[in-house]
Amino acid sequence: MPVAVRLVEVLALTTLLGILTGLAVFVVAAQRMMFLVLLLITPVTYVLYGLLYVSEKVMVTALSGLLVVTSSVGNF
Repeated sequence: MPVAVRLVEVLALTTLLGILTGLAVFVVAAQRMMFLVLLLITPVTYVLYGLLYVSEKVMVTALSGLLVVTSSVGNF
């Protein structure tokens, strides 16, 4: 009987170690995937920043041009 109890204890510990190992593998895989996602997203953010900057300058220039046109038309 004591042998069976020891065997159950060993099996329970082995099961717990397996669960913890699986959890650790999942955490490491998720960490690596997040690293890759951030590595790929970073250049995209720089490109988007550049596009937004250029579009802002175009819109401000267009608004300034419209202001000049409306001012000159309003003076006639």
